[in-house]
Amino acid sequence: MIFYALLVIFCCVSVIKSETCFGKDEKSILAGIRSSLKALEDRLNINGKSQGCSAGWKEYNNHCYYFSNNKTTWFEAERICRNMGAYLVKVTDAKENSWIKNIIITKSMDFFFLRFECDLISYKKESAQNYWMGAQDQLKEGEWRWVSDQSKVQYSGWSNGEPNNTGGNEDCVLFYLPCSSNWNDGRCHFPIGDPSALLSPKCTAHSQ
Repeated sequence: MIFYALLVIFCCVSVIKSETCFGKDEKSILAGIRSSLKALEDRLNINGKSQGCSAGWKEYNNHCYYFSNNKTTWFEAERICRNMGAYLVKVTDAKENSWIKNIIITKSMDFFFLRFECDLISYKKESAQNYWMGAQDQLKEGEWRWVSDQSKVQYSGWSNGEPNNTGGNEDCVLFYLPCSSNWNDGRCHFPIGDPSALLSPKCTAHSQ
């Protein structure tokens, strides 16, 4: 299925030490994330105990999730997460999957579902939000692995008929909003600047 996607950023609390050759847009994204991470880090360091997630973050099962609407491809999203000491989200069970889906759907209730047939829906609203996750099969077609640790995907929440590898180049996975945010395989490269290609990274981190 060909589509354009919007991602989420789930960033970790580790101190940023490395620098890479980012463009102006990526530097702006990182500056905002660094500010949020510092606030979260301060909360986590009080008396050596977790004080929960910082304002603007969502907490689930000792993880802090931050949702962003910035534009990136899957690869740029993965790189930004990695340089933050984080990783694109790894979904391990149905409960976590349902929690993420409910947030996506709630955030987008004003924008979607003129038609309910997933394969027939025409969907190009800029406010519509699809979200990258860390699963991909770039090394071997059909063998889905999590980019964070290269472990095989055990739990999955695919939409009916997915993954279908349309065009032979759909190697990255996202939560696809028109199909109730069930999983869909999509192209990892998307043209930055297309009004329909609203993309940003999604990372996850422990709140210890």
